[in-house]
Amino acid sequence: MKATSIAVFFDILGKAQKQYSKHLEPVCKKWELTRNELDVLLFLHNNPQFDRAADIVDRRGIAKSHVSLSVKGLEDRGLLVRRFEPADRRTAHLELTEQGRAIAGEGCAAQQRFFSALYAGVTEAEFALWRGITQKVCGNLENLEKTE
Repeated sequence: MKATSIAVFFDILGKAQKQYSKHLEPVCKKWELTRNELDVLLFLHNNPQFDRAADIVDRRGIAKSHVSLSVKGLEDRGLLVRRFEPADRRTAHLELTEQGRAIAGEGCAAQQRFFSALYAGVTEAEFALWRGITQKVCGNLENLEKTE
């Protein structure tokens, strides 16, 4: 694969991230949330099986310090609660409150609008091909991380 093709790929990713942020910005402004706080709400909403701060750090790649600050801020505002395991008080499970779920729902709607616009005109077959390639690339990234 040519280096210029790869550079274009990274340019596209950068543009996609910028547009994604623009789609989420109104939700952040409305609820006076940082982008990291909204990312935490959305992660917990979209991935209920992963409910620990460590899961957010590992799966979303947000710095541990940012996740910690975001969780504290969201907890202080009553948007999530920590539930500690009785057997191990060091393990906290994060749970969205009713208001946290409502805000996450607004964020999900913004995500849906973004992805609908991003994939407009892409056929199911094209999307399936893209998904297969993306899964291979993600596997390669995981392998690279293991060798670090």
